[in-house]
Amino acid sequence: MLVLAIETATQRAAAALVRDGEQLAEWHDETSKDLCRVLAAEVGGVIARGGITFSQLDLVAVGLGPGSFTSLRIGLATAKGVALAHGLPLVGVSSLAAMAWQMGKVVKGLMCPVLDARRGDLYAAIYRAADEGLECLEAELADKPDALAAYLRNMGMVRVFGQLPQQAIEQINEAAGKAVSVTIEQVLPGAEAVAELGRRHLLSAGPDDLAALRPIYVRKSYAEEASNLDLGLR
Repeated sequence: MLVLAIETATQRAAAALVRDGEQLAEWHDETSKDLCRVLAAEVGGVIARGGITFSQLDLVAVGLGPGSFTSLRIGLATAKGVALAHGLPLVGVSSLAAMAWQMGKVVKGLMCPVLDARRGDLYAAIYRAADEGLECLEAELADKPDALAAYLRNMGMVRVFGQLPQQAIEQINEAAGKAVSVTIEQVLPGAEAVAELGRRHLLSAGPDDLAALRPIYVRKSYAEEASNLDLGLR
């Protein structure tokens, strides 16, 4: 299966062309304000370097976050545009699940991938990685590091990893003690993991509804909070 994957949950945007687990071409870069300007062209470059055309793709997979609201919308809009223009199935993948898949290739057991949610919060989810695959035990949430650690402490040994500010590491260690293993090395969601999880989802459950697919925002945006509104984005 030939999969184009796009991941834009963090400041490191990425795209990859993957055929049956083998990466044929990829792009990643530190992006911020210019993502809207460069992403479509970089995706086109990945396709060109892979030596194929968009019509040869079997699937478009996209990371849904949680993460940067604006970057997630740009990534999803680009993925939807490719899928719609070429009549391709589209699958959305949790960016935290992609991180758990990456870590699960190295270690097994309970794991909690996290991303910096700003405002002193972390985005997190809880998974169990085993030889047969990945099981989601707790869906995406946003919480303070000490509150997250207090919850994890009751689950036994859990590996916490991802985008962890130093203060968050200290708070987790203090709140959870030896019940939690914090991986200090930064781990961010990769497009290749999004491609594999998207492929598995397509084979087991079929494509997502292109029109209804939305990013995983988890909490209100700054604008919603400032105006005391709920636009129903989550």
